[in-house]
Amino acid sequence: MGIGVAIIIFFISLKISRKALILISAVLSLVCVGIVIYSIEAVGGWKDIEILFVTVSGFLGILVGTISGVIIEGSFRKFCCFCV
Repeated sequence: MGIGVAIIIFFISLKISRKALILISAVLSLVCVGIVIYSIEAVGGWKDIEILFVTVSGFLGILVGTISGVIIEGSFRKFCCFCV
């Protein structure tokens, strides 16, 4: 799941501004933190571990996609006809 999220965030980063990307990443990260808190407090048992792993995977995907999108955005735009 994290790889899929990273790929989606990366391609989104090629189409939107850097400020919008950071805002979207921050909102999605806060949603992930909220899901982790919910899984610890409300769900309990073995189900919270599954929700926790999926959420952490998504969170890491958001971070990797955002960082790689910001770093590669400038150099990738020069050579990619999809991003024009």
